Amino acid sequence: MKKKLLSLALALAVCLSLTVPALADIDASSNGESGTSGEGWALSAEEGNSVLRLSGAKNLSIWMHGDCVIELAPGTKSTLLAPVCLEDPNSDGSAPTLTFRGSGELEIISNGNGNDFMTDYYFQQGGALSGCFSEVKLENGLEVIGGMKQGDRFPLSIGPKFDTHDDGWYLWGYTYNGKPAQYVHIGPASPAASAQPAAPGASGGFTDVPANSPYKDAIAWAVEKDITKGKTATTFGPGDTCTVSHILTFLWRANGRPGAGSDERAAVAAWAQGLGIDTGNLSTPCTRSMAVLYMWKAAGSPAPAKTASFADVPAGADYAKAVSWAVEKGITNGIGGDTFSPGGTCTRGQIVTFLYRAQA
Repeated sequence: MKKKLLSLALALAVCLSLTVPALADIDASSNGESGTSGEGWALSAEEGNSVLRLSGAKNLSIWMHGDCVIELAPGTKSTLLAPVCLEDPNSDGSAPTLTFRGSGELEIISNGNGNDFMTDYYFQQGGALSGCFSEVKLENGLEVIGGMKQGDRFPLSIGPKFDTHDDGWYLWGYTYNGKPAQYVHIGPASPAASAQPAAPGASGGFTDVPANSPYKDAIAWAVEKDITKGKTATTFGPGDTCTVSHILTFLWRANGRPGAGSDERAAVAAWAQGLGIDTGNLSTPCTRSMAVLYMWKAAGSPAPAKTASFADVPAGADYAKAVSWAVEKGITNGIGGDTFSPGGTCTRGQIVTFLYRAQA
């Protein structure tokens, strides 16, 4: 085992063209250069711990030995493009601890390269923050969020331990929904970033609907009214494309499930056809003009009191009255200026918001 670790250590040094810094227990490289400092990063020692201070470092790769502190400088954002590795136990044989502190931000993105031995051996889980350590500590109110792609901001959890070594330390990393998180964001907790709703229920909470989402209230209403239960037990898919089948099903449920029987799909189709809605395109994306037209017909095709003026809505369009009605009802005011964007594709979050405004 020791021989294998030594050979891997040598391979890493060659791969990243590292030189051993004066501190001797953190190797760091950026754009192929290494040492005790660089653009946006610096190494130091503090009370026996190695401290890596990040202040805007980009595309940094680090390999640490023993206990280590990563300090995030205020007002800065740094990125790592490879997983973090704590390779050796401490000098007393104890398992190393990785501590994050400060008030800046750090993004760790998995290299995702299955041919890289760091992924094959040290990071068998393939996550963005995985390594040989016993504990990850967060200080100064920092939080860890992320997911499977850059920009995800879901709560993460430490996955199960694996590859335990004879001296007690082991590999592990952050996971999302049981899978290694490919993207990890570490930074100050904030309502916009960290406030995630509870498990789905009467409140309509889903892991992909943060507390500051513009669709939150509409989704909660739709769940409470049993118009939708989401795509899975934990996700709603607010940014996913809404199909014609989806909006017609939502509308049918919102209108009391007329003709309900054992075959919901057939009941929805029959109801829609009775309103004069074409059901030959159920799998196609629902556009904004379709959405207001279907809702208008479901409401009984009422005559609007005024005609809404949009440059991209011809007066003779079959959906023109529906657009005016939707504006009058406060369902939508277009996308800005004198534009309605009738051909724009609707998302699931937008559709339930339209329904919420029309019927809540």
